Amino acid sequence: MNIRERYNIQETLHYFSLNPQKTSVTQSWWFLAGITAGVIALLLFFNYLGEEMRWVIGIFLVYFLIHFLYDIQIASKIQFTFDARNNVVYKTSPLISKKKIMNLDEAIIFVQSERESWYYALGARKSQFIKNYRISEGFTSGRKSDERQEAYENLILTKIRALLENANSNINN
Repeated sequence: MNIRERYNIQETLHYFSLNPQKTSVTQSWWFLAGITAGVIALLLFFNYLGEEMRWVIGIFLVYFLIHFLYDIQIASKIQFTFDARNNVVYKTSPLISKKKIMNLDEAIIFVQSERESWYYALGARKSQFIKNYRISEGFTSGRKSDERQEAYENLILTKIRALLENANSNINN
């Protein structure tokens, strides 16, 4: 799958949109396989477990199932739109139709780390570390991750940065 399909990229001269969490759908299906294995294990060992342990395992399985459904139905469909004509960055999700999150000229892209991986985040210039939005998949060390990172930087990040620079130059002029 090429990077355009991985991020569901749509673009014109003054418009660029992507779904940064769409790449996690494959991992979510593996997560569902783990939930299914947990249910099977619970049923196989049902008589050997105490009532409290069955409740604890059941609650965890329900929580993981809700998390899976959220990832598939909501998080993977969150879309960020960089609109240069209106100087706005929009966030669209199944729960919120279209919400302005910041002006394009105040947006900044930076690297955010999380556990053993890192990703690109989008934030407003003055409050980037307080409120930010993940706009890439997580990258780690390794050849495959380096290839995905390079493709992301070459195809997506360069276009977003060009829109941001264009918005900043229009404000300064």
